[in-house]
Amino acid sequence: MRSLLIALILLTASPLDAADPPKLLVLVAFDQMRGDYLQRWQKLFGTDGFARLQQEGAWYQNCHYPYAHTQTGPGHASMLTGCAPDQHGIIMNQWYDRKTGVAVNCSQSDRYERVPALPNPLPREEFKDPKSSVDAEPKTKMAGSPDRILAPTVGDVLKAINPKSKVVGLSFKDRSALLPVGKDADAVYWLDSLDGMIVTSSCYRSSLHPWVADFNRERVADRWFDKEWVRLGSVELYNQNTGPEKGEGASKGIRQGLSFPHMIDGGNSKPGKSYYEALFNSPFGNDMLLELVKRAITSEKLGQDDVTDLLVVSFSSNDAIGHCWGPDSHEVLDVTLRADGVMADLLKYLDQTVGKGNYTLALTADHGICPLPEFSTTKGTPAQRLPSKALAAALEKHLRAKYDPEGKAGKANFIESFQGAWFYLDQTLLGIRGIDPAVAAREAANFIAKQDGVYRVFTRADLARDYPLNDPVGQRMTRSFHPERSGDVAFVAEPFTLLDSMSVGTNHGSPHRYDTHVPLLFYGKNITPGIRPDAVTPQSIAAVLSASAGVAPPEKAAYPVPPGLINSK
Repeated sequence: MRSLLIALILLTASPLDAADPPKLLVLVAFDQMRGDYLQRWQKLFGTDGFARLQQEGAWYQNCHYPYAHTQTGPGHASMLTGCAPDQHGIIMNQWYDRKTGVAVNCSQSDRYERVPALPNPLPREEFKDPKSSVDAEPKTKMAGSPDRILAPTVGDVLKAINPKSKVVGLSFKDRSALLPVGKDADAVYWLDSLDGMIVTSSCYRSSLHPWVADFNRERVADRWFDKEWVRLGSVELYNQNTGPEKGEGASKGIRQGLSFPHMIDGGNSKPGKSYYEALFNSPFGNDMLLELVKRAITSEKLGQDDVTDLLVVSFSSNDAIGHCWGPDSHEVLDVTLRADGVMADLLKYLDQTVGKGNYTLALTADHGICPLPEFSTTKGTPAQRLPSKALAAALEKHLRAKYDPEGKAGKANFIESFQGAWFYLDQTLLGIRGIDPAVAAREAANFIAKQDGVYRVFTRADLARDYPLNDPVGQRMTRSFHPERSGDVAFVAEPFTLLDSMSVGTNHGSPHRYDTHVPLLFYGKNITPGIRPDAVTPQSIAAVLSASAGVAPPEKAAYPVPPGLINSK
């Protein structure tokens, strides 16, 4: 499979115009940075971070993901493949695999092991504290893997053309580090919140790079233990520019409390799992990742030879904070202002090590976020929390009454699995009962459509047809549908409705504008600056970075370079 993929890359990845390509391509993603933040808080930024990109680079203010399931995995898989989940296959962070009968993680495989190995007898715990805002991972001994991504990336193209090109992916989440860089990256690292170690997978290496091993030996992750997270500015300034200090419906994080100041100790007397999750759920997590990024640039000599390298950095702490306190909180404003400082520091470091004018940088996010329902209602917007488990239970009860009124199916369920927005019906049970799966799916869809909080419902048959331009939700659902990975029936919740089990905090994953809208900026070599009103998608990053480097875009890239962006100077 991999040899076939490389062959396809080589067929499409011949150099276009490599007369003077940048020495380094950089993709920076701020996980869960909604598209309106950079305009909403523009006056509060310094001059050397976001403002530098806005003024000296190209700023696309109307950038939206063109698919429905706006989660971390699909977002990071889309940026450098240049295509949507219907092509690259990462439909959600997790989906149900009918062949194995288990839910699978988009970026993990049991073929590989964590590097370094976990010390015995320490068990591998679930990534998420029950009250944490950090994305959950299934309880498994799997390790990071790009095996499930079905499309090549810009990194794959660079490596196929010149194996000397270095490709590096860094994040706090494994999916954010590995999905954008492809299958043959040189260095792919993320945080393990169990022990605060920066780790990789045996998919890539059997041992850590020396600069990563040194980072772990220095226990950099422990620097912020017992540190207090306070606002950069005054309470009055934050009140003027965002929502209230204590937002109703917010979470307390990892024993961090509802409002400032927040202690970063996880409620423990020494660094441990809860502390590392609290670090993740604070802006200090971005500070830690930035230090790792600087060491990677220096140690790997990125952008310092005669071939083009690729660096992908995804800052994850914005996402954890947004899930916890909501997009209109003092905390999200504060982490965004601190992200401006992180960006200024990164640009300065790139200028010093690679040289201003020697790199091309793209900045975006993997998804937006829904406001806290409690905040929306104070603004007169209908919003609510509805438990998804109750919807699944009601549907199962309805299908049993319809297709098995005598109870002959016993303990078997008509719903084999419920993942995200998808219901997977038990094809075997339907066959035994003599029921056409398409008929059962339509029956389920008709029932779901009548439930409170449901906006649209789609069956597999529905998603096989084309939807017109005036139906963006239908179009986005088709681009999130993969026939081998999606279920039988999917629903979309009403705008501003959180249809899941959360009683506090918020979430993303819908085709609504607050989830699809993200920033998109390009800066550096070969980029024509200016504010652009064009309707674009983050998938255009693949074409832009490829064109800047003088190579063809990845094989499945479907979104071109926006007109007038690339210059030949």
